[in-house]
Amino acid sequence: MDVFEVVNQETKRMLRGFIPLAFILYACFSLFGYYHIIVLLSVIVGAAYSLFLFYNMAVSAVHAALIGDERRASRMQMSRYLMRYLLTGIFLVGVIKLTPLNPVAVTIPLFFPKIILIASGIIKRKGG
Repeated sequence: MDVFEVVNQETKRMLRGFIPLAFILYACFSLFGYYHIIVLLSVIVGAAYSLFLFYNMAVSAVHAALIGDERRASRMQMSRYLMRYLLTGIFLVGVIKLTPLNPVAVTIPLFFPKIILIASGIIKRKGG
């Protein structure tokens, strides 16, 4: 199996986890009266960007693992890590300043990968 095929499979697994989390998040916003289409669009945009970041991180990790030199791989990982943070900062500033999107509804999906990884770790430990 190709390593990039594993990255694609993990990204698809994340997407399958994002869908119910996005519905739950929108339902929570709806319960508090924020049921407008712009909130739904904000959740979708935030989830899509978060999935993009996850894919970028996975590809970066694969590239670093394929490099033979540990110092070079470490520098590459750090530079890509900083680039992802810079892009996220620009993305969030753009959402807050330039778009009518709900900043909270865009920001919460950025934590979806962490939620999914923690939940899958708990489920795996509990099951065996």
